[in-house]
Amino acid sequence: MRLTYARRSSAKLSVPEDLYERIGTQEKIVQLVKIGLLSSIIASLEREVDDLVERKKALEKHIVELPDEIERLRKSLEELLQDQKTLEILLNQRR
Repeated sequence: MRLTYARRSSAKLSVPEDLYERIGTQEKIVQLVKIGLLSSIIASLEREVDDLVERKKALEKHIVELPDEIERLRKSLEELLQDQKTLEILLNQRR
């Protein structure tokens, strides 16, 4: 997941007039909104990092298992080649 952000973007929010009285100045409200947005971005990035860590662990496990898988496939291929040779010999004998 790739996130992009505009650096100099502005948003117009409808703020109830009594909010200024309850929270404070417009600058303080803007600061709280910025903090909320940054907190949301941080949480999203933390989830993305956690997902990447899990993917990395899964890939590391898969890498560790690859040599055994390669050996198993090599043996299967050898058996298939031997079976093919056996079948060719049998087919040639029938002719």
